[in-house]
Formats: sequence, structure tokens, C-alpha cells
Amino acid sequence: MSSPHYPTTNDPAPTYLAGTSPDELARMVVGLTEELWILRDRVMVLEEVLSQSGAISSGTVDEHTPGEELHGRLALERQRLIRRVLGAPLTVGP
Repeated sequence: MSSPHYPTTNDPAPTYLAGTSPDELARMVVGLTEELWILRDRVMVLEEVLSQSGAISSGTVDEHTPGEELHGRLALERQRLIRRVLGAPLTVGP
């Protein structure tokens, strides 16, 4: 597996939307919004269930500061997500 090529100012601008209709873009935004809502809904329900069971208090998640290990895992997952979502620009070039 080769390492990703990070774009520079010398690279040609990538083309993302050639041949894409506004309806296709709208469908993509609606689909992403639906998925975001599903995730947000599930997290809120999970926090409520944990709070009602006494496992956590209502502000536990908001007040939590990740430890070093979790902070590292979150950073790794964030980078994976960015590469998946923005993967096309990262592979521009030779």
C-alpha cells in the first residue's frame, strides 16, 4: 500500500462535481444529514439510558476529558474519517 499523496500548490485542482446534477448533490446532503441524525439520536438515547440506570450522571459525557490513550484513539479515528471522506484530494497527482 502506497502512502497518500498530499496535494501541493503545483497539483492541478481536482474535479469533484463534473457531470453531477444539483439533485444528486441534494440527495447526498440529505443522505448524510439522515445518517448524522441517526448517530446523534442514538448517542442521546444511550446517554439518557446510562444516566437513568445510574451508570453516569447527566453531565458526565460533556464534562469528560479523554485520557491519553482515548485521546490517541480519537485522533487516529478522526484521521481515518478525514482520509475516507477527503480521500480523493489526498490521492491527487502522480
